[in-house]
Amino acid sequence: MSVKHAILTLLSESPRHRYDLKVSFESMVYHQWELNAGQIYTTIDRLVRDGLVEETMGDSSELKIYRISEKGNEELFAWLLQPVEKTLLKDEFYFKLLCAKKISHASLQHMIKSQQEHIIQTIFQLQKLRRSIDPTRENEGILYLIEGKILHLEADMKWLSMFPHTT
Repeated sequence: MSVKHAILTLLSESPRHRYDLKVSFESMVYHQWELNAGQIYTTIDRLVRDGLVEETMGDSSELKIYRISEKGNEELFAWLLQPVEKTLLKDEFYFKLLCAKKISHASLQHMIKSQQEHIIQTIFQLQKLRRSIDPTRENEGILYLIEGKILHLEADMKWLSMFPHTT
């Protein structure tokens, strides 16, 4: 995930101070990803340095307010239009499986069964999260994200069931 582009997205909605960026980001992703304050602060400093964000002082407080620059908008829109590279074989579980097969690991079936159980738990968590979100126009993005992740996990379950001697 690109913290840089998450910040640019939030600043394209409205100018904000640093803490508001943290709170707004966590609200945007329904508290499924946490950002620490230091990560926000260092990213903002780089965005200001690179001319993607401008710093001003707030009218009613001493907090610095950040707004996206024209260059920042161009960067955000260019990033949104770029296709996302999918790593073909760099998934951690796939790599573990490759290593286990290479050494003829005796617990391969246990590995697969544990992974299947983990996937099922994750699907249940996502389904619970999906049910907790009102299906409003404002929530469409997060609902599509959840649905996409569930579909990927279901494909992983199907793939794992193709291994011999798994149930």
